[in-house]
Amino acid sequence: MKKILLLVTLGFFSLSLSAQPDLSRVTPRNDLTQMAREPFQVFDNVYFIGQGEVASYVIETSEGLILIDTMWDLPGYTEYLLDNMITLGLSPKDIKYVLILQGHRDHYMGAPALKEILNAQWGANAADWELIEADLGPYSPPRDLVIEEGDTLTLGELTIEFEITPGHTPGTTSMRFPVYDNGVAYNAYFHGGTALRLDDPEIVMEFIRDCERIKNIPNLDVQIVNHYDIHPQGALNLFERAEVLKNRQPGDPHPWVAPDEIVRLMDELIAGAEEVLANLE
Repeated sequence: MKKILLLVTLGFFSLSLSAQPDLSRVTPRNDLTQMAREPFQVFDNVYFIGQGEVASYVIETSEGLILIDTMWDLPGYTEYLLDNMITLGLSPKDIKYVLILQGHRDHYMGAPALKEILNAQWGANAADWELIEADLGPYSPPRDLVIEEGDTLTLGELTIEFEITPGHTPGTTSMRFPVYDNGVAYNAYFHGGTALRLDDPEIVMEFIRDCERIKNIPNLDVQIVNHYDIHPQGALNLFERAEVLKNRQPGDPHPWVAPDEIVRLMDELIAGAEEVLANLE
């Protein structure tokens, strides 16, 4: 009843029922009875609203909100995402952009329902737009933004810089943007897909070059991840880090601010990709 009232009070009367989810696709990784998690604020301007396996985030600006990825289309997901936002004091009506960072179903399948109830522009890279549209057909969100290497998006005081980092998908999109901890600014990198999934040698080589470049970007402080288990060996996962953040005392460092972990993660990704490349030759 709470979730039904939530949608009504927001004025979201047109939730699409045309793209009915296939319940045979429910697995332990996407079943909300197992994967529901409490949403939480990561930084002053970044909020986690995802589930236990795959993330979705909201970036807050003075001129509105940016939603990153939409998770699944399975029962309860639309209400779950919107309810998580409201729990954190965010209004879904303030979403101005929805960005899909990779063309895999756990990152875009929530789009058909959300496009019917959000007044937002949608963005992805052209190569991943093709994957999304081939899968969703007429239920796909509109190609409002086709994100290319070097593009930027400014909303309010925030500017996001985009990089196209193929390897996980052909058009995996990564982002650089500032985050704030009690007003102190840090430079964040959000890699749209760190797991190498493509076996084209040219793309694997490009993936390696991208990781080399990322590890050498000066003054990177924070890695934002879209799956809970993306971290270098020995580091905390997303929810372990969240527990540290929840219990942080005045003067303690922010658990996401870990520049050395970015370098370590890139080194591990490079080593893994070089092994893949060697096996392809």
